[in-house]
Amino acid sequence: MNQWHNDLADTLPLDGPWQLTLAGQDAIAQVPGSWEAQGYPRRVDGPAVYRRRIAIPAGWMGRHVQLQCDAASYHTEVRVNGAVVGEHTGSWSPFAIDITAALRPGVENDFELTLYKQGERYPLRESLAGFLPDVAMMFGGLWQSVRLVAFDGPALSDITVLADAAAGALTVTARIQGVNGPALATVRVKAPDGEVVAVWGAEQTGSLRATLTIDQPALWSPDHPALYTVEVTVRDGDGQQARVRRQAGFRALTHDGDQLLFNNTPVCLRGVLNWGWYPDVLCPAPDEATIRAEFARVRRLGFNLIKLCLYVPSARYLELADEEGMFLWLELPMWLPEVTPRLRQQAPAEYAEILSAVHHHPSIILYSLGCELSHAVDAEMIEQLDTIVRGGTVGALHCDNSGSGEAYGGLSFDFADFNDYHFYCDLQYFEPLVDHFSRDWRPPRPWIFGEFCDADDYRDLAEIAAARGGELPWWLTEWNPLHSQAFVGYPAQQERMRALDLGGLDDSALQRLSRQQSFVIRKTILEKVRARAGMGGYVVTGIRDTPLSTSAIFDDLSREKYPPQDFRQFNADTVLLLGRGRRRLWTHGGDRPVPAEPYSFLAGQPVALDIILAHAGAPLPGGSLTWEVRDQAGQALAHGGWEVPGPLPGGAPRAIGRLTFAAPAEAPAALRLDVSLQAESAAPIRNAWPLWVFPAVEVWPEGLGLLDPAGTLFGLDDLRNASAEVIGEISGVEVLITNTLDGAVRAYLSGGGKVLLIQSGPRPLPALGQPFWREAIKLVGDHPIMNALSHEGVVDLQFYGLATDWAFDTSRLEEALPEATGVRALLRRLDARQFRLTDYLLDMQVGRGRLIATTLRFAGGQGDQPPSLRGQLAGRWLLRQLLADLLSS
Repeated sequence: MNQWHNDLADTLPLDGPWQLTLAGQDAIAQVPGSWEAQGYPRRVDGPAVYRRRIAIPAGWMGRHVQLQCDAASYHTEVRVNGAVVGEHTGSWSPFAIDITAALRPGVENDFELTLYKQGERYPLRESLAGFLPDVAMMFGGLWQSVRLVAFDGPALSDITVLADAAAGALTVTARIQGVNGPALATVRVKAPDGEVVAVWGAEQTGSLRATLTIDQPALWSPDHPALYTVEVTVRDGDGQQARVRRQAGFRALTHDGDQLLFNNTPVCLRGVLNWGWYPDVLCPAPDEATIRAEFARVRRLGFNLIKLCLYVPSARYLELADEEGMFLWLELPMWLPEVTPRLRQQAPAEYAEILSAVHHHPSIILYSLGCELSHAVDAEMIEQLDTIVRGGTVGALHCDNSGSGEAYGGLSFDFADFNDYHFYCDLQYFEPLVDHFSRDWRPPRPWIFGEFCDADDYRDLAEIAAARGGELPWWLTEWNPLHSQAFVGYPAQQERMRALDLGGLDDSALQRLSRQQSFVIRKTILEKVRARAGMGGYVVTGIRDTPLSTSAIFDDLSREKYPPQDFRQFNADTVLLLGRGRRRLWTHGGDRPVPAEPYSFLAGQPVALDIILAHAGAPLPGGSLTWEVRDQAGQALAHGGWEVPGPLPGGAPRAIGRLTFAAPAEAPAALRLDVSLQAESAAPIRNAWPLWVFPAVEVWPEGLGLLDPAGTLFGLDDLRNASAEVIGEISGVEVLITNTLDGAVRAYLSGGGKVLLIQSGPRPLPALGQPFWREAIKLVGDHPIMNALSHEGVVDLQFYGLATDWAFDTSRLEEALPEATGVRALLRRLDARQFRLTDYLLDMQVGRGRLIATTLRFAGGQGDQPPSLRGQLAGRWLLRQLLADLLSS
């Protein structure tokens, strides 16, 4: 049953110690947050039996008494003095059990609560367990407060408080309990400053419904989290009364076409994904200090939203978000469900209970019914849940399936107010994915990426252990029930890493390098989003590292991975972006797009870049824009600026000028571009980008032969057409460029030949399909060939056009090419999850010959990479160095 409420009622908290028996073993449990109750370390799903003897006041005789629990996981059966008095199923919602008939006031009473968490008895996938079981384990037990409440006279239940900002109206409904006949009901509304601004009163029977008009209500927002206090009072004929207070806020998230609006002003929602992972307590019930610190940390990095992904937090979490002005996205806990008759019955009941508890919180501006739902969840079920959530909220936007049904094999249509996709992809595929899922013939609505932009880095286990008294936390040891699964390798990480040749890099250096590279991924993707119209926001995966991945913005010790001032340059209401011109090429009788490498330019040639302003919020005044280009030594090479007239409205990005300068003739070179906009009476808006300058490669060396039996080297256009002779037999060439290692090529190598193998698949050398940017730490060898790319040890966007999804499995190289010796790795990939070392560029001796093998895409052509070698500035230069090195050996 639902909880009754009366702030005047007698309450006996039960958050002290219980006697706990877990699967027949005695333990002591402290509510909330007992590891034993949640299954650690024995990993059982129950029964967990909580026992306690409680003295009940004699004054409770004749009163209506409830045992109230704010949440327990998952199925709870309650006995009082040996009698079964009720049960509840569900992990996320408050409930109450009427214990009046079994209670004996004036003496000690025996309480016994038997709980099962999701597992064998209640299978995970039909029990709305969310994503936590995939991180480590699903928690169980009494994870929020428990109490006894005695009601003497009236009470209220099923209370709803809906603040409609558009109408300036506040609607309150409730059931009146404990009163036979009519009761006098009163609703008073206090403004944020405490002034009473509306009063309603009427005689009501059984229930009440009141609508109060608030003249020009103060709007709740992150900058001004204005909260109204609603006080509901019910008085019966004997003069006894019930009083309940709730807080609410007036706010509205809406959209005008594809423009997202908050309180009628353009907004950019910048979120971070939270799975409810709080490993020190297992359940998502952090204390107040932890919650406030979490809000402060994400704000320092420029975020204004937290997505509660597939879980429901404690009421205190939501209250603090209301108070501090933190946007929340509540995603209800349905993921990979097994849709059984039990789930079809249980899910609507749980969703209704959850909505009853959370609907009045103004911080929750987005709701989603579940995540990446497939065809298993049919339209009838989705519509039923959608009706429940929409019917219980106001001023928020809704999504039926975060990630979209069409992307995950679900419904071909949706019940959503916005486009929500989860593009976990390499950089070169992001914009093609957005274009692919964009359709101008659909009604316009904003895009909000429900989760995306992950970027794993390296976890320094020694540092974590040192910070925790010399021992690793349980979730990075064999105690984690997922430790043996293939995607969780941390228990064996140290052993695996010791066996790898990483060029002398220790754990600290690996961590630093990997975070530099993950910063590049975050910055690139988020700037691509902000440069497009109709982008209402995004949610970055995730908030804190988990056993599953290290793709979060905070590490296992809750520390920021990136300098906040740098991250905010592209993660704020107002950001500056760069844009480049477009080209097309007449190819085989028709036009084709020719994407450019983002930040690579030809030496001695003009550079022209559009400066783009992406702004959300009230219009900005005009200001002064300045820019400067410096070389690696910090020497200024070019600078300029102009006045930007205002006002600058929020909404779609707009060009505010173009900078031009001549790229230096001395190349290759790495430069830095800094741009700043100083608006009137505002802090400067800044951003910075690396630029690369490469010499033009107009003439290729003589003596090249191209052997292409697989037909995969066609993209080496001008090299193929002008310099490299296409051959069928190997003879008369100084360097052979090929995609095969057949008998003839091996014989050529054994006899002293020089070969550049450009491979784009799993053979001829063993190779694995792997993302280039995601889940990867790139290690650049100290070699003149690689140093020609001005990399400073970090693989940055100079490799944009070269990025490949194949890497050599060097551990199996001897099987495929036993005659190879002296193998040197010039560009390596360390998998940040599996700790497997693979290679993109290898140099080796084969017999008396020399082989350089690579999977890098000199012909580009993937996603929005340049479509051929002709457009690859970095690739042409690197290929020229490889060929020159082979020729000189």
